[in-house]
Amino acid sequence: MTLFWALLIAGAVAVAVGWIGYGIWEWRERKLEKEQPKQRSEKYQQATSAVSDYAKKLAEFKKPTYKRDDSSAPPTT
Repeated sequence: MTLFWALLIAGAVAVAVGWIGYGIWEWRERKLEKEQPKQRSEKYQQATSAVSDYAKKLAEFKKPTYKRDDSSAPPTT
């Protein structure tokens, strides 16, 4: 029976060490990932440039002015 408890405790220690090692490894991976610049896909870059081009066109847009007839009479056809 003592062999059973010894193996059970050894197994529990092994599992605990494994989880601690996994936690450290996962923490290191997250830390390294944060240090890397974010990868932008080509489609994302195209969409971003299209939106910025559209915003520039909107900034340059001038509302057309219409000449109005000041008379209060309805237009004749």
